[in-house]
Amino acid sequence: MALLAVLSSIVVTEVSVNRAQVARQNRVIEALNVGVMAFDSKQSTLHENGVSVTMIRTEKMVVLENSGQEVLRLEILQEMP
Repeated sequence: MALLAVLSSIVVTEVSVNRAQVARQNRVIEALNVGVMAFDSKQSTLHENGVSVTMIRTEKMVVLENSGQEVLRLEILQEMP
C-alpha cells in the first residue's frame, strides 16, 4: 500500500510539473503569435488575447518583448550579396 502511495505521489507530481511547463510554453507561443500580428501590421505595440507585446525594429534587428522579457531577437549579422 505504501508503494502505491509513493508511486501515485510521483505520478501526480510529474503531471503537475508537466502542466506548468505546457502553460509556460503556451504563453510564449501566444506572445509569438501576437508578435507576428504586430510585425505584419507594422505596429510597435499590440495587445491581443490578453497578451501585450512590444516590438523594437531597426535596420539590422527586430526584438519582441512580452511583459518586459525578451521573447525573440532577430539580427542580421551579415548582408547577402
